[in-house]
Amino acid sequence: FPVTISLPTGASGANNRSGGNRGYDYRGSSGAGVGSGDFDFSERSNHATAVIDRQSNISLTMSEAYHGVQKKRLTVANEVIDVRIQPGAKPGTKLRIRGKGQLSPYGQQRGDLFLLVQIEAHPFFQFDGDNLICEVPISPDESVLGAQIDIPTPDGTVSLNVPPGIRSGQSL
Repeated sequence: FPVTISLPTGASGANNRSGGNRGYDYRGSSGAGVGSGDFDFSERSNHATAVIDRQSNISLTMSEAYHGVQKKRLTVANEVIDVRIQPGAKPGTKLRIRGKGQLSPYGQQRGDLFLLVQIEAHPFFQFDGDNLICEVPISPDESVLGAQIDIPTPDGTVSLNVPPGIRSGQSL
């Protein structure tokens, strides 16, 4: 009887901020027409200091995502970049690396690099939202009578009390 075990992954230490539009920021108008106060001509949207962000994917093993990595080396647009990954990265997490984007054609500033986290398939663990799940087989006796079983986790083995009468496919 397979039993699915869910392990909460906790709060991610990874930076989840996304880039957004670098163009003009429309503020809205309470009047009938659009006036000059309706747009934000901020420094970042000014052509003289325009910066160009870029996005790339980063593939992590389950262990790298769970424990973090002090130095992950990757190549983006012929540039080698060392990145530090905080523990708790999840699939779809966006990491922002300041100053590693493309060079602005109007100045010497660089945009930001946004890395989209992808987790390599693991033979035992899978992500389900904020939970890390694994399927553990138990015997029919353990299912009917209950038992204490050892469950593997990325941090080592833990004991789990299986309640009596658990059904096949039930999650704990």
